[in-house]
Amino acid sequence: MGEKTEFNEMKFNEINPNETDPNETDPNETEPERSNIKFRSAIVLAGGRGRRMGMVEKALLEFEGKTILERLLESLFRAVDEVILSVRDKNQQEKFKPVLEKFPAREIRFCFDTLEDAGPLEGIRAGLLESSAEYSFVCAGDMPFVDSRVVDLLFEKVSGHDAALPKWEDKEFEPLHAVYSKKLIPEIEKAFEREKRSVLAPVFEMKDVVFVDVSEIREIDPELRTFANINTVEDMRIIIGSMSKNKKLN
Repeated sequence: MGEKTEFNEMKFNEINPNETDPNETDPNETEPERSNIKFRSAIVLAGGRGRRMGMVEKALLEFEGKTILERLLESLFRAVDEVILSVRDKNQQEKFKPVLEKFPAREIRFCFDTLEDAGPLEGIRAGLLESSAEYSFVCAGDMPFVDSRVVDLLFEKVSGHDAALPKWEDKEFEPLHAVYSKKLIPEIEKAFEREKRSVLAPVFEMKDVVFVDVSEIREIDPELRTFANINTVEDMRIIIGSMSKNKKLN
């Protein structure tokens, strides 16, 4: 079973810089009313070392005048009430603070891994422990185009269940773009006891997981840009190149 789609250049070939971005918002404005889960949290996994990009902080990479982290926070705060940044250590925390200063009216906190080199699963566990909400949206810190409307959809789907997990037609999943309840915490701890590090290992141990077909998400985000993540310098080049090309055409 797959765990995440690879970067797809096609997702960026049709970008129209004049089109209204559903995620564009004042970072401190009041979020729209919700009829579902009253308090929502998001956990951003930003503790990776960026080895494939020369050990850079991917969340702090900038294009179009904003860092990936700033773009991500703007989008998330359209759908959630607080954001937990899962980071490696205090040094990384200090690097992110200038971005957080742009969101003075928002609730943003840090959490730290207690298990070294345990991968994203430890970041999720630490984030869920820190979260004030029963349900938390989890995503990676290198995802610049997370769509707040898709996040809303996942929260709607998860209500009363253990998790809402996007599912592709080929039976692959997006565990780092999903909503989980705190019931995942003990399952993660059991997975560690079994020396399992796959994010999906504890997810599939939960009794009530809702699978959300990507075809339904495509109705909101036709190009599925919400899933795109940046792993390499080439990924970043493609994004910047696509945006520059479309600006010239428009």
